[in-house]
Amino acid sequence: MKRIFLLLFAAILAFSSCENLEDNSPALQGVIDSTFYRANDVRGQQNDDGSFTLQGINQDQQLTLIINSAQLGTYQLGEGQSNFASFKDADGNVYSTSPNGEGEIILTDRCLSCGWLTGTFRFSGIRLGIDTIAVHKGFFYQVSFLEGGLIGDGGVVNSGGLVAEIDQILFHATTVFAEEVNNSIQITGTTNSESIFIQVPNDVGTGAYELPATGTIANYTIQDITEEALSGQIFVTFFDPIERRIMIGFRFRTENHNIVNGGINVHY
Repeated sequence: MKRIFLLLFAAILAFSSCENLEDNSPALQGVIDSTFYRANDVRGQQNDDGSFTLQGINQDQQLTLIINSAQLGTYQLGEGQSNFASFKDADGNVYSTSPNGEGEIILTDRCLSCGWLTGTFRFSGIRLGIDTIAVHKGFFYQVSFLEGGLIGDGGVVNSGGLVAEIDQILFHATTVFAEEVNNSIQITGTTNSESIFIQVPNDVGTGAYELPATGTIANYTIQDITEEALSGQIFVTFFDPIERRIMIGFRFRTENHNIVNGGINVHY
């Protein structure tokens, strides 16, 4: 009788575990500071350079993860890393691991033919000079990367991202275009009526660079009026000319606008 009871208990436990996984398929969730976060809509995509972007949306919040391959293992986040994590809160504030955050994404399971990834994550996200959040107990389960583009603030995000705060209002580019032109790397992030343009030399190293400077340019355009950076800094946190990938933090002031907490993660 005791053996029968144990077998019955094990069967019930196994069934419950499978049922919980099914309920959470796909899923992306975690604890942000002390608040539980679970995405209502979860999507992913494989980028042109072989990296993967996973994204979870919960009403007006957004959590994004980028890993540079689908090999099982640990992907470090922070300075000098091509892997990336960010969280946008309900007020539009963006906290990211670039340039000064830290953390890790652990890919624990995958099915490349099925098109999904499973793993865990934790990270410290930073708004430069303003605030920090701690994201822990993060978990993503069977997030598909075959179902199309990611959700943006009004469009589809392709193979890179550009965010900033312009006069204390969130700017999240719906289209990002990056290319190598002559001896420079040019990146443009646009929405319906605004754009930010950043240029750095194609032999740039990681480090901080003052604006304006020869070969290093930033400007902001709104309603077809472009204002050049009068002062500011660009922080190159990761650059791989072989993989053609670059990560940049930036802040600058124009004649009429103040752009801060900028972040770029693109391949070109």
